[in-house]
Amino acid sequence: MADSPKRARARKPAESSVLSPPLSPAEHLAALQVREAGKTIMYQVDAWGHVETRFVRPQNVASWLAKGFVVR
Repeated sequence: MADSPKRARARKPAESSVLSPPLSPAEHLAALQVREAGKTIMYQVDAWGHVETRFVRPQNVASWLAKGFVVR
């Protein structure tokens, strides 16, 4: 297969943590809470009992209700 018609793919470089330093679990939780502040928590349970959770902006609640989600 040395003369394969397909071109070899170049490997993507591994993501480095240069952009942001690693966070401790407490810092990560605090960052999540800041990002989700002011949003509405909505749920949908499928036929297998799996719960899907979405953090929705207030202006989008009506469209998520139409998709079958329930407000917490």
